Amino acid sequence: MTTSRPACTRPDCGRGTIDEQGFCDRCDRPPLPGPVATPEHPVRAGAGVAQVRPDPWYGLGLVDPVQAPEAQRAPDVAPEPVAEQHRFCANPACGQPVGRDHDGEPGRTTGFCPQCGTAFDFTQPGGFTIADRYEVRRTLGSGAYGAAYLAHDRNLATDVVLKALHRSVAKTALHERDILVELRHDSIVRILGYEDEGPHLVLEYVPGEPLAARPGDRLETLLAHGVRVLQALDYLHARGLLHCDVKPLNIIRFREENPAGPLDRVRLIDFGAVRSQTEDTGPVVAFTRAYAPPESDPEHLRPTPGFDLYGLGMTLREVCRSYGTDRSAPGVDSLHLLLERATHPEPCRRFGSARQFAEQLSGVVRQVVAAPPTCRQVTRLSALFGPAPEPLHGGLGAARPLAHWAGARPEKDALLEMAPPFRTPDPGDVAATLPAPPSDPDDPGGGGALTESRLALRRRDAGAAAERLAAADLPDWHWLTGWYRGLIALADGHPQQAGTAFTEARRALPGELIPALALGLCAELDGDRTAARSHYGTVFDTSPALGAAGFGLARVLLPAGERARAVEVAEKLAKEFRYEREARVAAVRLRVMTLPDLAPPTEDDVDRARAALPALDVTDAAAAALRAEIQYAEFLRTGDRLRLSDAVRALGPHATTEREYVALVDLANALRPKPSWGWWGKRDRSGHTRSGAVPGRLSL
Repeated sequence: MTTSRPACTRPDCGRGTIDEQGFCDRCDRPPLPGPVATPEHPVRAGAGVAQVRPDPWYGLGLVDPVQAPEAQRAPDVAPEPVAEQHRFCANPACGQPVGRDHDGEPGRTTGFCPQCGTAFDFTQPGGFTIADRYEVRRTLGSGAYGAAYLAHDRNLATDVVLKALHRSVAKTALHERDILVELRHDSIVRILGYEDEGPHLVLEYVPGEPLAARPGDRLETLLAHGVRVLQALDYLHARGLLHCDVKPLNIIRFREENPAGPLDRVRLIDFGAVRSQTEDTGPVVAFTRAYAPPESDPEHLRPTPGFDLYGLGMTLREVCRSYGTDRSAPGVDSLHLLLERATHPEPCRRFGSARQFAEQLSGVVRQVVAAPPTCRQVTRLSALFGPAPEPLHGGLGAARPLAHWAGARPEKDALLEMAPPFRTPDPGDVAATLPAPPSDPDDPGGGGALTESRLALRRRDAGAAAERLAAADLPDWHWLTGWYRGLIALADGHPQQAGTAFTEARRALPGELIPALALGLCAELDGDRTAARSHYGTVFDTSPALGAAGFGLARVLLPAGERARAVEVAEKLAKEFRYEREARVAAVRLRVMTLPDLAPPTEDDVDRARAALPALDVTDAAAAALRAEIQYAEFLRTGDRLRLSDAVRALGPHATTEREYVALVDLANALRPKPSWGWWGKRDRSGHTRSGAVPGRLSL
């Protein structure tokens, strides 16, 4: 009897099975861990995110550990009066209850004991003990469910927080206790105990302050705190819980002592509004209006993890407000797009899971830290897109084709009219080369139709690709719809329409670089070099390993007159092993390339290009073409037609057709200096001119 083997859970495999040793027989890797469905806890659609996003928190590794400042005492809030059940006469010989309610009226907070006449003042807490164990020191905060006190635990000799709850919500207190007592997470405040007196929840005391930007904070530091809160929310959501009150006041920023030095950390607190996704079926009752979805939003009737993610989006918008004024700053535009998605008016367009949110937030962190002073550039595989595209250098990374020289036409003073030295990649090539996933990792439906659409694009069949996209039956707002529509528009030769479609994908995936690269290519194809430069710069500055962005950036920099910057880009790209050959060729060509309205190369440009030529790994034909291009730049500076003619003549042996060979020889002859016949000059028997010869010209 044979038993079926489990299928491989890796999204880039899909058809393998796990052998006896625990490895896939197709991709030779162990399966990714994932949630196990049970009849009592079925896995919802989209729960497979954990399998395809194994490390959405990578942004934390890009931010340098921050040395936290000295811990400051959190400011006291306006104190609430001592709860009536704790009001007793201060006279030890009396100790009778005082200040209690009667006839439906609240008790007095100040006055005199009716038994012994001793004065009392309960307007501020302090000086009383709860459960014969907790000495109340001061008020830390006050909320809808009661006040929070800083108290000293006599038994443990440490400070704790007592969260006093009104008697009307005693059931809520028990619910909060039962749910949270088992939680253990570095970014979630710990529940230490529960006291019936009050009742009170006993929490660990985190001496800090609500999350806010401090003077000198860098943007990536605040965004890293957002990733940490998402880790906490992912932990909660995986256990079927919702916080339902995520806001700056409920995220404490504190100083964590560490052997390497004090660190800046955050912790999620106040679980008074916590609810179970399965047991609590009514609408949300307790929330903070400014950080919750609109009350008309479906999330209020049947909340999902999106309720908490919306609150974090509003929190980050508030905390990072002062950093978002200049959208041209690295990562800031992406941050705006991220927060727009997190708080979008339509719930379906928001983030569906903490991991999905964190992956894009980590991508924004990646863009921010790539800029000075950090200058940390990271190459990593995307969870959504396939491998990096081909260079799409548009001819910049290769020598000029011999056909360009064969078709050149000399004008006055031997200036050559030639084909452009490079071009923007063909839209069809771009559509066939840009990577695309077969389906959305959060919703694997429609994968077969999308794969067929992708194959049609590679065949340059835009019509068939559009038909298969329609068969995938994706919503119009879905990022995959926008992505494939962009590819189809490119294949059909409409870069402007493609740019509009890719913009939707970019809005949904602000932490991804591939949509920004696609927008740069569309802008260049549409003639908008300014927009192209912005998109290419975002991608290249973040990850030079995406070579198409580097070549594209160089293509738009050179016509703008920034030759030195274009060369710098190519030389930086040459450090990436995959594109080293093409980038080094591009650096040589960019130094000596000529374009209309572009200042000619300098002597230093020509010398540097000539010096770099011997080290290039190119064919003899390519080397000859590069020497000709260098010599033409030299000719523009010195007017030396003879050496230019010799360089063009050297291309002849590499011609592939007789017609091309003849054209090259004709061009070389046309470039030679024209002889001048001086009647007064004569040659002696040795052939040397004796008099009247013009230097540099033939005389008889």
